[in-house]
Amino acid sequence: MRNQPHSHWQVLDAAAERREEAWSLDRQVELRTWLLGVLALAILVGILARLSYLIIERRDQFLANAHPVTIRQEAIPAVDGRIYSSDGQLLAYDDEHFDIALHYRWLQDPPDPLWLRQQIRHLTQLTGTPDLPKEQAEKLVLQIRHELWQKLAAAGKISAEEFETRRAEIQQDVERIARVVNEARLKRLKEGTDPTSKLNGGQIRSLSDLWTLLKQELTEPPSRGDNDPIVVREEVDYHPILEQVATDVVAEIESHPASYPGVRISPSTTRIYPGGPLASHVIGLRSSLREDQIRERQLELNGQDPLAYQAGDRRGRFGVERSYDTSLHGIPGEIKLTLDRSGEILSSETVRKSRSGKHLVLSLHARLQELAEQLLDEKVSPQMSLVPPLPAGQPDGSPSAPQGGAILVMNVYSGEVLVAASAPRPDLTLLSEGSTRYWADIQTDKRAPLLSRFTQVALAPGSVFKPATAVAICETPGTLRNDFVCQGFLEDPFSHRCAIFQLTGEGHGVIDLPQAISRSCNVFFFDAARRLGPEALTSWTGKLGFGSPTGIDLPFEQSGQIPTPQDNERSGSRKWYPGDLLGTAIGQSYLTVTPLQICCLMAALANGGEILTPQIVTRMTVSDRDVLASDALPALPSRKLNLAPETLQLIRRGLEGTVSDPQGTGYQTIRHPDVSIAGKTGTAQTGGEQLPHAWFSGYVPAEEPRYALVVMLEHAGSGGEQTGPLVRKLVQGLIDQGLIQTR
Repeated sequence: MRNQPHSHWQVLDAAAERREEAWSLDRQVELRTWLLGVLALAILVGILARLSYLIIERRDQFLANAHPVTIRQEAIPAVDGRIYSSDGQLLAYDDEHFDIALHYRWLQDPPDPLWLRQQIRHLTQLTGTPDLPKEQAEKLVLQIRHELWQKLAAAGKISAEEFETRRAEIQQDVERIARVVNEARLKRLKEGTDPTSKLNGGQIRSLSDLWTLLKQELTEPPSRGDNDPIVVREEVDYHPILEQVATDVVAEIESHPASYPGVRISPSTTRIYPGGPLASHVIGLRSSLREDQIRERQLELNGQDPLAYQAGDRRGRFGVERSYDTSLHGIPGEIKLTLDRSGEILSSETVRKSRSGKHLVLSLHARLQELAEQLLDEKVSPQMSLVPPLPAGQPDGSPSAPQGGAILVMNVYSGEVLVAASAPRPDLTLLSEGSTRYWADIQTDKRAPLLSRFTQVALAPGSVFKPATAVAICETPGTLRNDFVCQGFLEDPFSHRCAIFQLTGEGHGVIDLPQAISRSCNVFFFDAARRLGPEALTSWTGKLGFGSPTGIDLPFEQSGQIPTPQDNERSGSRKWYPGDLLGTAIGQSYLTVTPLQICCLMAALANGGEILTPQIVTRMTVSDRDVLASDALPALPSRKLNLAPETLQLIRRGLEGTVSDPQGTGYQTIRHPDVSIAGKTGTAQTGGEQLPHAWFSGYVPAEEPRYALVVMLEHAGSGGEQTGPLVRKLVQGLIDQGLIQTR
């Protein structure tokens, strides 16, 4: 066997090799090559398919990520409606002007490094000098920025120092906001609650966390690093640097945008009140809304705000600015801005045009209103420290000045209010400017100048309320007596007396209702009130409009108070005494009314018994032309009392006698030589050592009434003596303006 050509083991090995060739891949080179080629081709096809999908289907998305832009919705300011007086004087309007805003990166110093590199690239592209040294390019960019600051300072007519102060203040505010935001983020990172970090900073606590982190790393962009600060919106936004620039400056900037990089013109409006304090309680005030107030409003309206209020828009706070806010408010427009990553505007598109508010025409007669306010200002104390009112005399012996007052003039047939003067009153110009010092003075003035004396201050009326009691007496059968004898007091010489008894020790003698009104006989009304009873008196008092608002189109009107036995029983604070009924009959007790309610009473007695709803706004229009010729608003509702003609005749005789009868309480002080006046004086006791409130209410002319009048002075003293000069001058003003004719 050793001499054989092949070994036995070699033969066995060869057979095994032949068996392995049937399945060994290494020995089948051709098959292996084909398999590798198919595998490579499949991978290549997959890659090509994915690339085709990304290029064709996702191209826009990748381009957007390569050049990210921001879409921002901004408001286009709208102009609020104007307010006019009935004689054509402009009382409130929006002054349209332009502000200049500068992008934060253009006012930041030292400049942001990324912004500086972008500006260098932009500069080299413009100049075509890509080989410009870095230091030289930086100096050139900073020089361009410095020249821009100089041009803006000159455009705003301010010094370079003032411009620098404004710029530094803006930068400090933005840096403070960025610091607060980033400090809050660092705190969240330490606590592991920052939503911008992947899986709470990448902490892995389980296999599920591992899978989540792996999926995030493969499918999401890189997260912000712990040391990478957040860029707040204020850092890529425009900030107002100049306000109310001239139109030629706006034209210069808009016609040469390349010379003013980073500059933006912003249209804006300012509410102007030309008259300052003129009719300030009637006109009211518009002031800007804060963002928290906008959110509260949206919550109340479930997000559907028909007026589209935005932060910074103005809203009426009081006066017709508030009551007609929905009409005056202009609907702001909306513009869609496309900005690049540095905040530069790429394009703009107007989504909605702005719409101006409606214009209002008031019933107020501006020149007559000025006269009334001048008369009040001459009477009312200009000092804020005289509250509470001083006793009957100052230390130097002079009487203390009234602490407030009101004058009203109303058309007795339409309810249109020609004069609604109140003192003290705020200056709308100073309020709208936001002067903190002036606001502090207003807040510390205990006379409350923000309160309207004719609608928001309810006082004891005194004898000007007696005509209302006279209506109840005449309309209640068995109450009226025409042969009453006034002995100067009701039963006790020391209580329930007439004023004449305190002066002469005697009464009025035999007296009827007209004489009781003209001579202001308290005892006559005491006696009639006892026969009348509290139910009938309070019933007629309510019918005449007391105890409830008049419904005038002004906000925050007070209703006053009518004393009733039921109120005492419900409150439990005090018992109802017989003296309460007697005091109410002459306008005392704890009866309180507003001057406007008294004016409505006089208008009803003058027009035949119709309780009118006073009206301030008479016209409303959207047209800028012929505002005073626009269609009148419908009159507010009225209510007929159906008084007997005899009732009106008796009361009118008494009101005329107040001024025309030599024994009338207004004969010496109120009588006018050219116009007959009817009315009632009143001296309302206030208790303690304070001076009484002085009143006069009436109408002119007495024969053919056209206008109801009310003059009220707080803590002034005798009604006829204190109000008489004002009434005469007010009536003369009506004559001078051609509103009434002389006899």
